[in-house]
Order: sequence, then structure tokens, then C-alpha cells
Amino acid sequence: MEDINSTIIALSTPAGYGAIGVIRLSGSKVREIIKPFFADKFSFKHKQVKFAKLFDNQEHIDDVLITYFASPNSYTGEDVIEISCHGSPYIIEKIIDLCLRNGAILAEPGEFTKRAFLNDKMDLSQAEGVDAMIHAKTKHAHDTAKKLLEGKLGTRIKEIKQSLIDTITLLELELDFSDQEIDFTPHSEILDKIKLINIDIQNLIQSYHYGKLIKNGIKTALIGSPNSGKSSLMNAFLQEERMIVSDIPGTTRDSIEESIRRGGYQFRLIDTAGIRDSVDTIENLGIERSKKAIEEADLKLFIIDPSNTNYSEFEPFIDNNTIIVVNKIDISNEKQIKQIQDNYKNFSQIQISAKQHINIHELADLMVNIIKNKEPKNSDLFITIKRHFNSLENLSQELLNTITSIKNNNPSELIVTDMRFALNHLDAILGKTTADDILNNIFANFCIGK
Repeated sequence: MEDINSTIIALSTPAGYGAIGVIRLSGSKVREIIKPFFADKFSFKHKQVKFAKLFDNQEHIDDVLITYFASPNSYTGEDVIEISCHGSPYIIEKIIDLCLRNGAILAEPGEFTKRAFLNDKMDLSQAEGVDAMIHAKTKHAHDTAKKLLEGKLGTRIKEIKQSLIDTITLLELELDFSDQEIDFTPHSEILDKIKLINIDIQNLIQSYHYGKLIKNGIKTALIGSPNSGKSSLMNAFLQEERMIVSDIPGTTRDSIEESIRRGGYQFRLIDTAGIRDSVDTIENLGIERSKKAIEEADLKLFIIDPSNTNYSEFEPFIDNNTIIVVNKIDISNEKQIKQIQDNYKNFSQIQISAKQHINIHELADLMVNIIKNKEPKNSDLFITIKRHFNSLENLSQELLNTITSIKNNNPSELIVTDMRFALNHLDAILGKTTADDILNNIFANFCIGK
């Protein structure tokens, strides 16, 4: 990251042609940097928009709108100016070049948000919520990112931190006044407090599995024998002829991924190669990749052609996250279908015709309901970021160490030490004790101009 005292500039709207472009500057010198480009002299007032003609010496470049946000009441906590111009790449490049020549420097990815964090406009979890909001692809992802951005995770972490501090205080009182006749809190009561805190932490940790489904999308593997109708089902979901459909077994040679959105979720559909014994080297490579995709899948659609009675090669892959999809019901007899229903009576099932688009919407609804049932019932706050998950797991381990320490009747000094280690993991989520290299890595993944 550049010097925090410099004035940075970047395009905040997408690059390319557009109706407008918004150029953002932040730093103590924003006003003096842009003033030479305007013939009209005007004062800068907080949250006020000015219309002005922008010049390079005597050459009129564009008519622009200038919005000024005064420190500390801006996004970054610094003086911020946004210049709205026509969305011509030439005009945008020209304005940025003028500002660079007058003392601004180019912002790095995420530098505006990093400055907001460093200036205490938000904690680190909220800063990560900004990036999550920008990349949200579904309603559930948007809702979860919004809670992160609003500081709801930060608030919950601060509550847990305060509970830990209160418990540490009880032990430190014992250390400070051990030579006096005072009734201290029994260690059994402190043990109960720590156990309750750890239950809160575990609830957040367990929400990560659902949270990452919301954030990253649900990996949904379409599995089945060659010619069972996997590619036809993929085409039915996408409502286009995306996949090659053929009566020749082994047409799909590799796993192919496409996405659909249903019920506020993103399903990442993976059409896998049919698993069978083959002498074709390329097909076998596709089969191996398919097995890996199936093992990593969050949801599996096991597509069965009722005329095929041998599914033994798929038994290792079938689990509670599998939907049995009986395909080709338009050309199958009831006896064949009934046999499949009986064989897989302990699993979710549905009958479809991918080719005729029968019950495709019903299958999508079933997929949504299965994922919805994974939603944690004890909290509406979900962990979606791996870094938060790791910090909470480390925190929980420190609390377990503390519990063991109390049960072993260790001195209060050792118990307090374990609990202070636990506090560090909470501060890492909020950004109080996060190393610079981790901070730089977080903001490096942001958009430039945000």
C-alpha cells in the first residue's frame, strides 16, 4: 500500500464505455489537486454537488459534477472528492492523468476501504463485508454481506470479547488481592462462564458450512451412467442447448460447470463424465476429474435411466446430500420406476424427463429446500469468510485449553494467560491485532477504486 498521507485517485466505476464514469480522490490535498482544472472559482461544502467545466489549460475536456465529502465524515475518513464525467475512456484517462500530474497517486486495490479501516470508520470484518457485498451473486449472499457490512458480526464478536474480559477480571481480582480476606468467584463458576462462551463460538463455527454455500455457491454434481441424461438435464436447467447430447456413451469427456440461481441461492451445476470402464485415455482422464468433482460436491443429483439396472459404481458416492433423479419417465414403464424407488427409498427422490422438461422446476425447488434445511436454526448470523472461521476455531481451542487448565486446578496466572491468548483471536477478526501482510492480502483482493 502507498503512503497513508498521500492523496490517491482511481476510477470507481467499471472500465470501458458507459453513460458516466466516477473518479474518486481521497486525501488531504484533494481540493488543491483539482482546483487548477476549473475556470470558475467555487467553495467546497460537505455533501454539496457542483456543476463545472473541466479544462486542461485552455482546452475544454468535459462538463462534470463534483461532489465533496469533508473529513472525517466521508467513506475513508479523509477529504474525498468524486468527479462524475462522461464515460469515455479518453475523458477518464485525461482527468486521472491531470490529477496525477498535480500530485495525486494511483490507488491500489482496496486502498479506499483500507483507509476507512485505518481511520476507524469500520472494523476489519465490515471492510471484508464491502468486498462481499460487491461480489454477492444471490439474495442470500447479499443479505449475509449486508449484515457483515452493517457490523453485526463485529458487534457479536465485541460482546463475546466483553464476556471474556469480564471473566478475566474476576481472575485478576483474585491475583491482585490474594493476600486479603475476600470471597472470590469460585473457579467452578468461572468454568461455567467459559463453557457458555465456547457454546456461542461453536454456534458461529458451525454456521460456516452453510455460510460458505451462500457465499461461494452450491457445488452440485450431476452424476450417473453414460446416457442417463445428465447433459440433457443441464440443458433443461439452463434452458439452452449448452451441452452436446448424443446416444453414444462417453460423449461428455470432462466435468463442465455452469450456474443457475434458484430461491436466492446459486447452484454451480457440474456435468460430470459418465463413470464406466473405458479404454479411451482421454475419457478416463475425464472420469477421474469427475470423481474428484463428485467427492467435493455439496449436493449430488444422481440421474438414473430406469432401463439401466446396474448402478453399483455409484454406491460409494451416494450420501445424505444426494437426490435420486429418475429420468426418462416419458419412455419408462412403471415397474422399472418402482424398482428404483424401492432401491433408494431412504433418499430424496423425484421423477423427471429432462428431454421433455417435465418436473424440472420441481427438481429445482427440491434442491432449494435441501439447502434451506441446512440453515442453522440457532442464529441468523453466518460465518462466510475462511479467515473468520480459522480465528474462531483457534479461539475455541484456547477456551478448551482454559477449561482443561481449570479442571487441573492450575494457578490463576496460567488460566488468565490462556484466556488472553483467546482474546487475540477475537481482535484478529476485528483487525486490532492483524499482521500487515494479512491486511495487505485482504485488500489486494478488492476492486481498484473501492
